Amino acid sequence: MRSIRLPTMKRIGQAYNVYAVFIGMTSYEAMGGKFRQSRITRIYCLLINAICLTLLPRAFWKSAKLLSAADWMPSYMRVTPYIMFTTNYAAIAYTLISRCYRDAMLMDLQRIVLQVNREMLRTGKKMNSLLRRMFFLKTLTLTYSCLSYILAVFIYQWRAQNWSNFCNGLLVNISLTILVVTTFFYFISLWHVAKGYDFVNQQLKEVVASQSMDSKRKSKELRSLWALHRNLSYTARRINKHYGPQMLALRFDYFIYSIINGCIGTIYSTTDQEPSFEKVFGSLIYWARSFDFFLNDYICDLVSEYQIQPKFFAPESSMSNELSSYLIYESSTRLDLLVCGLYPVNKRKWLQMVGSIIVHSSMLFQFHLVMRGGL
Repeated sequence: MRSIRLPTMKRIGQAYNVYAVFIGMTSYEAMGGKFRQSRITRIYCLLINAICLTLLPRAFWKSAKLLSAADWMPSYMRVTPYIMFTTNYAAIAYTLISRCYRDAMLMDLQRIVLQVNREMLRTGKKMNSLLRRMFFLKTLTLTYSCLSYILAVFIYQWRAQNWSNFCNGLLVNISLTILVVTTFFYFISLWHVAKGYDFVNQQLKEVVASQSMDSKRKSKELRSLWALHRNLSYTARRINKHYGPQMLALRFDYFIYSIINGCIGTIYSTTDQEPSFEKVFGSLIYWARSFDFFLNDYICDLVSEYQIQPKFFAPESSMSNELSSYLIYESSTRLDLLVCGLYPVNKRKWLQMVGSIIVHSSMLFQFHLVMRGGL
């Protein structure tokens, strides 16, 4: 089973990389397990980024105009699509402009991934089942969100009055997938770090419990694990540093998107003239993206948990100087993943954000009821 899953995960990563290059997210291609950049991909990404940043403002404006002119949209709510699409464009623009930082991180990530994979192959360790499930869940939400955004253009094509509007909607919805794909790279980067920490914990437990391993070999293994743990912590901090401003922008975009889309979607779902299939389809996109964003915060929580996992299996009576030094090092290097130094990223913060989204969406919907005369 393991031999089947690993190639499958590798193929998923390669497919994601192909799409990321296609939409101009990165100029690095995954070839033979390594990232390589060519002059063609650099020029292609620059052209795609320039076209996207130039044409998107007008495309978003036309989409907001069409949405605000819908029959079911109340006149006093017609400014909300402009606010939502403006936030979307700002987040997409920052994501594309900061591409060089993501590309630089790929080289650091490649080194740590190769190091962890080499050590896992040498020792015969297996991947944590929780990490495997999270990878496939994240892949599922990514695939569903991207396909749904593109399929939405064809589902709602009958609303477009001409091919110009259809092409405009296609440009907008493909560009919106940039926001989802960016979080996937952030997730997968920290996922590899979590996998490395989990390997260190597994191998350390085996080394401490081993009776057949002599002290010299144990010391060598401990030094190797120490070096790997240090490299993982360094990579995690670099990921957090370079992705901090970008994840802050994406979190703000998701916050605005959830409030406005939640309220507009509720109004849309109460109309009788719209097909039920379209209502269900739109709500599934909303919930898929919400769960996708939750996984980003959950992997941050998991990285911090694995980095300082308690070592109850190490008895003080038989503890060597090397093991004692390593445990002191590990306990004193707590990994705090703060977004731009403002707040930690974990499940609790995500729940607080969801609570705030629900409150603001409810207030916006109450405003709609008051203006409509429902209260």
